[in-house]
Amino acid sequence: MAGSQLALIKNLCLCYCDNKPDALDRTVNTVSHLLHSQHGNTYQDDIRLLDKIWKHFQKYGRNQEMLRFGQVYARLNKLKVLKVRLETLQFLYALADTASTERSHDSISRPLPTSSASSFDIPSFSLLSTRCESSNGKENGLSHNSSHIKSSTSLQKLLQYSNGDESALSTTNQHQLTMNHTNNEIDTLSGAKRDSDEAKILRELLFGMQGIETPRLSGNDTNIDRCTRSLIARFLECGWLYEKIRKIINTPTTSLVAQAFVANLSSELREYHRLISVIEQQANTPGMVSLKKLHVWMCTPMQRLKCLAAVADTCQGKKGGQLLSVLYMHSQHGDTLQQSILYPLLYNCTIPIRDMIVEWICNGIINDPYQEFFVSTDKMVSEEKLWYDKYTLRVPMIPSFISMEQAKKIWITGKSINFLRVVCKDRTMLQILKTPAPSQSLFQQQRSTEFQDMIVSVYNDTTRYLRSILDDKYQMMDHFKAIKRYLLLGQGDFIKYLMDLMENELNKAANQVFYHNLQSLMDAAIRVTNAQYESEDIIKRLDLRLMYVSPSELGWDVCCLDYKFDGPLRTIFTEENSLRYMRIFNHLWRVKRMEYTTCGVWKQLIKSSRQFAAIPEISDMTHSCFVMSNEMTKFVQSVNYYIMFEVLECSWSDLLNKLMEAKDLEQILEAHDDSLLKILTRLHLDGHETSQELAKQLRCIFDLILNFGAIIQRLIQCVETELAARKPYQQQQRHGTFTKNNDSDTEIQRFHTVFKPQLKKIKSDFLIVKKAFRDAVLKFLQQLKSHPDITLRSLSFRLNFNEVYKVSHTSKSTA
Repeated sequence: MAGSQLALIKNLCLCYCDNKPDALDRTVNTVSHLLHSQHGNTYQDDIRLLDKIWKHFQKYGRNQEMLRFGQVYARLNKLKVLKVRLETLQFLYALADTASTERSHDSISRPLPTSSASSFDIPSFSLLSTRCESSNGKENGLSHNSSHIKSSTSLQKLLQYSNGDESALSTTNQHQLTMNHTNNEIDTLSGAKRDSDEAKILRELLFGMQGIETPRLSGNDTNIDRCTRSLIARFLECGWLYEKIRKIINTPTTSLVAQAFVANLSSELREYHRLISVIEQQANTPGMVSLKKLHVWMCTPMQRLKCLAAVADTCQGKKGGQLLSVLYMHSQHGDTLQQSILYPLLYNCTIPIRDMIVEWICNGIINDPYQEFFVSTDKMVSEEKLWYDKYTLRVPMIPSFISMEQAKKIWITGKSINFLRVVCKDRTMLQILKTPAPSQSLFQQQRSTEFQDMIVSVYNDTTRYLRSILDDKYQMMDHFKAIKRYLLLGQGDFIKYLMDLMENELNKAANQVFYHNLQSLMDAAIRVTNAQYESEDIIKRLDLRLMYVSPSELGWDVCCLDYKFDGPLRTIFTEENSLRYMRIFNHLWRVKRMEYTTCGVWKQLIKSSRQFAAIPEISDMTHSCFVMSNEMTKFVQSVNYYIMFEVLECSWSDLLNKLMEAKDLEQILEAHDDSLLKILTRLHLDGHETSQELAKQLRCIFDLILNFGAIIQRLIQCVETELAARKPYQQQQRHGTFTKNNDSDTEIQRFHTVFKPQLKKIKSDFLIVKKAFRDAVLKFLQQLKSHPDITLRSLSFRLNFNEVYKVSHTSKSTA
């Protein structure tokens, strides 16, 4: 028996499931569970079951189906064919409740409606009207007046009034019918007056629901009962909401998105007018419309008006992406009614922004008469500043459903197109979108990737073409390498030979150094060194620049190498970046000069060592000079190694890697700027207070090195003068032609009066420079140890790995 019952259930469910195995198994299991479950204890009579069905209809807002069910159930009670009426209703109710639960779970993934053509649903009046039976009053058990059913009665009463089989009524139903017959005459007498008053109220309400003032429907009218006044207040709320929306619609707008929003609000109000007109037409039929029926019909439209009024009030005064962000925020709601209201609004309002995006990323044109697009343009900006200042990103106008990454890609794509056309003079058509992404793909990116795919595709094509133009036509990477070789002193043979040629000129005062003299020397250095093998374009761009002259400066302080840029390269190597390279070059040039000076001092000391040996009185001082020279040389070489390898080489290697990985011009500029800032920071040239103190201290050390070189020059000159003065005395002594007492006294007197005071002065200056140098180095090391950059802290260990300065300073201070 069980097998035949299961087969019967499968056959019944097979037609319902359209031959889908998964749906068939799930339906068969549900029906089998319902058939074998015990409902007798849950529903003891018709009244409780009908009450459950009533609540089920109310829960899902199915008022029309509820009244249709009442009519069908009334006819079902008259038939004697169905013996298990209660059990059948129990089964159908359980099945409907199960299906409703499944629909509630599936509603999350159900797509939203795409239009609002029927936003305010028109009620089906044919199912809500109560038809009078043509049979006599005894068969119906009710008079004509009692056939009009009040909307406030429960479903149980509705079914009891419609049931014609008195034998099928329960004891409770019979008792209620008896009470109805008793009160029938009273209802007949008062019904005519009540219907007349209700009809007048309805006519007034239809005007009030359209925002028209209705003085007759006063809240203080004592002739209207409290329940009716409550209903009137709710209906007049619809009129207030309608008038609020209408005023917002009539407010002038200067925005395409706002105009689309107002157009959708107008469409919603037209649908509301249509609903009111249909209700007004049906109200002319007696008994068709009542206050309580109208209350049922207006529940959903009132919620719709409340939602529209709240959204319109929030969006007032906003435009463009701001308005879209507000609409999107309201659409992210768990209520399906609010989602269905906001979807068409958001869809239609997104179309202008979608068109602007497509026009911008395809043609580089901004068609934005009301300044509502999130990319703005400034027509007063020159070509050189096109990439930086002409097109800016307005962050407040970016819709919340478009991420910052997507907005930047859109912004960069349009800028790249204009950069190619205006700066690079390239008019090549890159791509044409035959089918742009639909509007809903902008705010439904979790469901569709069409918008993201469109942006990425156009962005990749545009930036790839721009990068190829910069690399192939304008040789961008070659110019980066040329800057490294010349402005950052990477071409060692050229820099060394240039300093040798320019030494005499640069040792002059700054106001005596002339550009044409230095230019001829630089041309000679190019012809002799490996710089001659550079391309002609790079050699033409390499130039000299003389900075502003100060009275106390030398040619070393005002001479600077320069590299000229034009065309698209001016966007990468801007005037600001050129000044940064100049600051870096001056610092490197000064360090090279110190290295050049210390090497020159060491060579002079080596050459003069025999002369120093001829004067035993200066042996201690010459030894101290050699020690100090080695100390300064070690310091300068350590600083130079740190700059050239740990700073420049590492930073430039990272820059080249980033340039190779960069997809668009914005990434190239960011990598270039980051690299320059890193170099400036590690060379303490970034302008911060700590860096300024370091730069000042290092400049002081360099000045002491130059003073030391000048002292060595004075010492060598003094030694040469002394040897020249001793030469006649030594020749006379060698040939025996001098007078012992007179000549010897004269020579001793000359030594004590001429040479010894000069030597004492030189030695005093030397000791001052020596102490000042060590104190300055010690202070410099202490500043390096507290610097936040790790590379500068490591430099302090390199310069003082054996703590010689600390020991020397401590011993002197304690002494």
